[in-house]
Amino acid sequence: MEATKCKVVYKETGDDHLTSTILFINLELQFERQAPQAYSLLVKLTSEEPIYREFFDSDVLFHNEIHMYTEVIPFVEEFLRKRQVDLMGEIFAKCYYAEIGAACVGGRDIIVLEDMVPRGFTPSAERLVLDYDHCAVTLRQLARYHAVSYGMKKLETSRFHAMVKNIRTQKFGQSSHGDISYFFKTTSYRAVKYLEGRQEMDQATVDRLKNRLEHAGQHLVELMEPKEPLAVLCHGDFCRNNILFRYESGKPCDAVLCDFQNVNYASPAIDLSVFMYLNTSLELRNQHWDDLFGEYHATLTRNLARILGCSVDELLLDYGLAEFQKDFVAHGFFGYMICSFFLPKMMEDQKDRVDLAPVLKKNVNEFGRINVGFGGESATRCLADILKHLESLGAL
Repeated sequence: MEATKCKVVYKETGDDHLTSTILFINLELQFERQAPQAYSLLVKLTSEEPIYREFFDSDVLFHNEIHMYTEVIPFVEEFLRKRQVDLMGEIFAKCYYAEIGAACVGGRDIIVLEDMVPRGFTPSAERLVLDYDHCAVTLRQLARYHAVSYGMKKLETSRFHAMVKNIRTQKFGQSSHGDISYFFKTTSYRAVKYLEGRQEMDQATVDRLKNRLEHAGQHLVELMEPKEPLAVLCHGDFCRNNILFRYESGKPCDAVLCDFQNVNYASPAIDLSVFMYLNTSLELRNQHWDDLFGEYHATLTRNLARILGCSVDELLLDYGLAEFQKDFVAHGFFGYMICSFFLPKMMEDQKDRVDLAPVLKKNVNEFGRINVGFGGESATRCLADILKHLESLGAL
């Protein structure tokens, strides 16, 4: 085999890629006595910025994603073949190579994936708020992913839990637990203070929120504790930034999930709440919350029934819609806490963007103090609307 062409066509770094450097590469290989074969590749490397590698625990993130592509996804594919079920479609990109501390890139961690763009999968044009069609396609794919996890947990229990046990948890570099708690308290308080000042939420609820956020870091950990029987292998960072769409006649018809660095075993609400609060508008939630939640649940139970070889009705005791709704009420606040820092950052004007490297070199507290100004009052209003929706569900 000989590499006859290799060209880096694009490189992505910056705010949307704090935990890694992304290269898009066109590669042509000449195999003996065969015509040259062309490959479009996405190459993911640990960040070039040392402070990002330290703060975001790049070794943990790349361990988890490499674990997904080399252990979990092959297990998924084997499991579905054994069950003679074809439901995943294009949910994962093909992984060609993955290694921790690869000598070929100076000891950095590397993952080489198929670039799905030539096959018609692209990011949505809208960077933050998606319409109903995008949300429905996304939630159906998430449901399929979760359904396979439930199926493996049920039928391959010991192997599934051994796989889960190999997932590592971020420690956010040298930041202490107190620093992380201060960060989330600072960012999460933003909308609470706003609602209190405008008297848009009763004082008893506001006081409960303040008490909850006094130990925000610990509360975040508690929200991520797996509770059976609905604990599932979560994507962990499930939002528009980590989804590619395929379109037919201008409408999304399929989706691929990517970036599994934050994979964890937890409530399905960990994935649902981040996506449903970060990537939907207030208007869409008001009009179609039940429809979208129903799309997710119907797709999940239909596919899980196929995997287990039973009827949907037989699943409803443990996997009924009401059970998932109760689980969301118990864990959906997680989505608000993530949105409290991520949504304002996404709403920040390009001209106002702050270089985070020098900020993080000071400490995470400084990041929290700066973050509460990102996005201005528009971001604060969006966060307040999330809290009010959680209140309407009885989640506060």
